[in-house]
Amino acid sequence: MSGLLRRLRPDNLAGQIAMLVLAAIVLFHLVATTITHFGLLEGRPAPVLPGEVVASSLIALDVAAPSDRAAALAALGKTAPWVRFSVQDARPAAKEEASEPATIRPPLWDDAEIIALARSDERPLGGVAVALHKGGWAVVAPIEKGAALDHPTLWRRLLERSVLFFFLCAALFTAWASRAVVAPLARLAREAERFPDDQGEPHLVEQGPREVRELTRALNRMQDRIHMMMAARSQALAAISHDLRTIITRIRLRTEFIGDEALQEKMLHDVELMDSMLYKNLQHLKGAAEAPEKSFIDLDSVLQTVSDQFADLGHDVTYRGGGRRVILGSLTGMQRVFNNLVENAVTYGKTVAITLHEPNARLVCVEIADDGPGIAPQDRARMLEPFERGDAARNMDGHGGFGLGLSIVRSLVEELGGGLQLLDREPHGLIARVTLPLAFAKE
Repeated sequence: MSGLLRRLRPDNLAGQIAMLVLAAIVLFHLVATTITHFGLLEGRPAPVLPGEVVASSLIALDVAAPSDRAAALAALGKTAPWVRFSVQDARPAAKEEASEPATIRPPLWDDAEIIALARSDERPLGGVAVALHKGGWAVVAPIEKGAALDHPTLWRRLLERSVLFFFLCAALFTAWASRAVVAPLARLAREAERFPDDQGEPHLVEQGPREVRELTRALNRMQDRIHMMMAARSQALAAISHDLRTIITRIRLRTEFIGDEALQEKMLHDVELMDSMLYKNLQHLKGAAEAPEKSFIDLDSVLQTVSDQFADLGHDVTYRGGGRRVILGSLTGMQRVFNNLVENAVTYGKTVAITLHEPNARLVCVEIADDGPGIAPQDRARMLEPFERGDAARNMDGHGGFGLGLSIVRSLVEELGGGLQLLDREPHGLIARVTLPLAFAKE
């Protein structure tokens, strides 16, 4: 039962507030109706129903002498103006398969004979007739459409008005809640989603309820602090890059004067490793702050260039694609993406195959497949995180990396609305699949 209630409960704030208020309205109506129906209002008698008024009038006609019935009928016309009373000697024609009003029978005498009347020119709305003890039949005919001889009509009208009032309150409150409470929260969520891409935008406008204004004010302060941290980080990166590269250049120059060639080769290897580590770390840290300009890129040309560069270095790298697949992105970013992926592939495999195809009219798919040892399925998600490396020993040998290549690739690809997957290759090896949106969708 609780699970069903959770599924029926609205997910948005406006719906939940509206449901709470409407539940209170329904409860109020139920309590008020119950109190009114049972006559429990202190100091106030229960209301007299129309059927009870009609029954009392019929009793008055029954006890009146036949000579006094005309005066009684005139008085009763003022007592119950919504019906017309009359007395006739003959039994009127009864309506077929009709039941008598339920509220007339109890107040009348026990053996009262009541019949429902068919509609006629004199009685277009029908009516009822009751046999009188002193002779004749008392006829009661409604004057107006909807005039009640029975209490269900009254309760139906009350229910219709309550339902109408209920939905009117619901509409008004939902409109108010959506405009005054939910709209500022939804706008705040949209603005927060754009951060930190909105560095040039002014602060969020503080509006809405007090809690929403306080939340907006806190978000503005947080954005100021983050912008200051990003600016300080950029300055620190620039200083680190300048100072460390100066020291590395000095070490490289001094290494050239070492007479022992074996020692010289080892020191130069360490210097190159240090330079590569610094370069890749700075690349990763700068990537989140920089927003390179986008342009139309011929993806086929980029892949062919990358393939040729690694082939010229003696690696077995082949490319199979063809055709012009144009995407919208950064040329430098795309070169970094596929350089990193092919570099990983040639590091762990002997042959690398690059293929390009279109899975549908809106996407282009690039696969870099190698014949290396691959990556265990349980480790693939971890390998996409920064500073995660496949070799558990984390040794800085000739095949070691810094755990940044795949994380950089994933960040750059996701910025363009694409995705990166690591898949198995049969019989062994790894496939790095990059999916990117085409700049021009084909029909």
